[in-house]
Amino acid sequence: MSGTFKTKDASNKIGIPGNMIRKYSQILEQYGFEFHTVSNTRLYTNEDLRLIKSLHEKVEGLNEDIHSAVVSLLQDKHQDTSIPVPVKPITSVEDVSITIQQQNKKFDEFMGKLDTLAQLNEAIIHQNSTLISQNRQKDDKLDELMQQVYVKESKQEELIHDLVHHVHKNEDKQEAKLNNLLNHLYKKEAKQEEKMGKLFNHMQKKETTRDEQLMQLIREMQETKRMIAASKEQTVFKSIRNILTRFKSDKAPSRP
Repeated sequence: MSGTFKTKDASNKIGIPGNMIRKYSQILEQYGFEFHTVSNTRLYTNEDLRLIKSLHEKVEGLNEDIHSAVVSLLQDKHQDTSIPVPVKPITSVEDVSITIQQQNKKFDEFMGKLDTLAQLNEAIIHQNSTLISQNRQKDDKLDELMQQVYVKESKQEELIHDLVHHVHKNEDKQEAKLNNLLNHLYKKEAKQEEKMGKLFNHMQKKETTRDEQLMQLIREMQETKRMIAASKEQTVFKSIRNILTRFKSDKAPSRP
């Protein structure tokens, strides 16, 4: 039902503890006052709450009997001078007074606890404010540090890029130098092969000439030996002929 409140909500609205609201409601019901209920749960309208608050104000200082206060309020509500008659057994005035005193004491204790909680809450809020301020300072320092890290990373990336470019450039230069060196070695090797070929050909020609000269020398030596042998034969022949000639001369008779 719209515009109605449960006991907890009613207590928050008019500032009266929930158990006292239930006690006041029970006494009002004893005098025939009816509250809206859903599943045995009372639902209070704004008018009901005004009535309960007025009753609480009348009996709060125990200046007026609670039953007298109920009768007076119900008469004012219904504009009737007849005294309402309780329809349910009435709780004794002493019990109600003791209950109200106990509830007031509990209420005071409750309010003291609320004050303590409020002070604790203020301390916590102050501490939280300090922590928030410190966290903000830490966040600022962290942001500054992150910015420095980003700058350093950017510089490092730039240095790495330059280094890679330099390495690639050096690799290109080294590759060009290596290619030039290989070409030089190939040319040098080709020249050496050419020289070796010429030297080999020269050696072959020289060896051929030497063989020819050797053969010529051998032929000449053989010819010389042959001539020496022939000369010796001729000399021997002449010697034999001379000997024979002399022998013949010796045997011939001498003429007178």
